[in-house]
Amino acid sequence: MKTLARITVLTVAAVALGLPAASSVHAIPVISNGGFEAGLTSWTTVDQLGSEGTFFSQSGSLSPVSGDPVPSPPEGTKGAMTDAQGPGSHVLYQDFVATPDAATLSFALFIGNRASQFATPASLDFSTPTLNQQARVDILKSTADPFSVAAGDVLLNLYQTKVADPLIGGYNTITTDISALLAAHAGETLRLRFAETDNIFTFQLGIDNVRIGPVPEPPSTLLFGAALAVLVGFRLCARPRRELA
Repeated sequence: MKTLARITVLTVAAVALGLPAASSVHAIPVISNGGFEAGLTSWTTVDQLGSEGTFFSQSGSLSPVSGDPVPSPPEGTKGAMTDAQGPGSHVLYQDFVATPDAATLSFALFIGNRASQFATPASLDFSTPTLNQQARVDILKSTADPFSVAAGDVLLNLYQTKVADPLIGGYNTITTDISALLAAHAGETLRLRFAETDNIFTFQLGIDNVRIGPVPEPPSTLLFGAALAVLVGFRLCARPRRELA
């Protein structure tokens, strides 16, 4: 019966700590090949007509076309990166099915703007006279044009370069709680889009370690759960043997 008591303590502790039971299933959306170790498999690339360059599978510390110095991918040996010898607009996206689970979306980005400035009009069209030198990450409706920035198509903007941002930096991880969006669009197919546009000078957008995961438990909740688990375990183990028979 002591064994039964120990099992009970472990089960209660798991619940108190917020750990999932072995039989529970959490249908958090999955991003396939988010580390790009399989190249661009599971992702779709789209380049605006007339663009030079595209998204490439990138490794090492040089950009795929221009040979500019870039940081190595932060996870594994490969990432995705735009590069070109001329202007263009490039999109990399993957569709996923929304579920009502609490979840965060995270990704690592490298911004390598070789121009002297950013220019961020509400457009991903490189071919107009307007200066356009920017990168952005959005969740779109799956029916939207890959280059759309219309309010009716963009469900959530996750990142966008700003005029005063540093032109070049290392990989930075960006994490966003997308629970509300998933709940509002449960059962729908949504589109995660990475976009880069340049018509001033070379611009590399590097991407790695894209994933959707559960929302972390607040530290206070974990501490309370741990204390509760210890208390319950102590009370169970302290019972007379006849109560466990």
